[in-house]
Amino acid sequence: MTGPLEGVKILELGQMIAVPGATYLLATQGAEIIKVENVTGGDDLRMYGSRKENMSGWFANANAGKRSIGVDLMDKDGKVVFWKLIESCDVFIQGFRPGAVARLGFSYEQVHEKFSDVIYVSSSGFGSSGPYSERPVYDPVIQALSGWAGAQKTPEGPMLIRGMVADKVAALTTAQAISTALYRRSTTGCGQHIEISMLEANIAFNWPDVMMHETLLDDDALHLPNLLSSYQLFSTLDGWVSVTAGTDKQWHAVCSALDRLDLAEDERFSSAANRSKNFTQWYGAFGEMVNAFTSEDVLSRCQRSDVPAVPVLDPSEVSEDLHVIERGALQEIVHPRVGKMRVPRQGAAFMGEESVSPRPAPAYGEHTDELLSELGYDLEEIHRLRDSNTVV
Repeated sequence: MTGPLEGVKILELGQMIAVPGATYLLATQGAEIIKVENVTGGDDLRMYGSRKENMSGWFANANAGKRSIGVDLMDKDGKVVFWKLIESCDVFIQGFRPGAVARLGFSYEQVHEKFSDVIYVSSSGFGSSGPYSERPVYDPVIQALSGWAGAQKTPEGPMLIRGMVADKVAALTTAQAISTALYRRSTTGCGQHIEISMLEANIAFNWPDVMMHETLLDDDALHLPNLLSSYQLFSTLDGWVSVTAGTDKQWHAVCSALDRLDLAEDERFSSAANRSKNFTQWYGAFGEMVNAFTSEDVLSRCQRSDVPAVPVLDPSEVSEDLHVIERGALQEIVHPRVGKMRVPRQGAAFMGEESVSPRPAPAYGEHTDELLSELGYDLEEIHRLRDSNTVV
């Protein structure tokens, strides 16, 4: 495996997406990931949604590039194994409620005392303090509290985004923080403790746009309608399209392309400032203009006029898009257990670096013997640990 993070070794103790998604991203950049799973079946994500051979598509995507070992962290011998794993790694990341891992004997203070160069990452829903810190959390909880759901208001009420957006924002925040800590360690030789709060990561992510009305606090600030509140797709005679006119030039161009120059000259819409005051009417007029044409006609007219316009694709149609195909954004691989898979290329390409093709997502405990051997356990000791269900 090659990539900018080649040689970096990360120990993961987490499940679902927030933690595994972060380490997966680092795996695509060359890091080696050891995934420690419980001895009662492993990461619950293995069994969610479409699956084959006891491995879901979710798990296969979020856990490529990893080796799996099952360890009983309540067991004395299991704790010894885990300490050896920590010692062998540059980063230890855990994704449980505050205090849970400390009660097992692996707090930041305990790890730092033994291995001061290890970067220790604690990822949780709400952080280590505050009235919510001990509460259980899933993606919809964070969407509800961070502004995501409230910003998706419809006539029927607020809505959740139909994707694990809160988990994935936390994962991206975590991956970036780990990269920063690795850089700092390269100059100081010291590890540090990183705390990730899913709620705070999502609030920060949403602040520039979703939360724009919460920024300027003086009484004389001019608060205009948030453009995002009027975001919408437009129906055509035979489908749906996304058309955007972000500048005066583009608005004039789309009106010309769709034979409605009268709207370009309408005082309510003649400038960005005026359109911002009249978003509801503007989008209504925009929609009426688009409704009069077929999708193909709208797209061809707008694209000739250099106006951003694309069709609305179902998930099953994304892989058939000509640009996606030509860019090689998706590729097909063969997983040894689940067979043929379609997987994405990551959004960041490092020029001059070989692209990383992570190893297939592991079966539950697939690498237990291999990893124990690397830690110095002989075959007899491995059998003993397996027979006692200390490892799986």
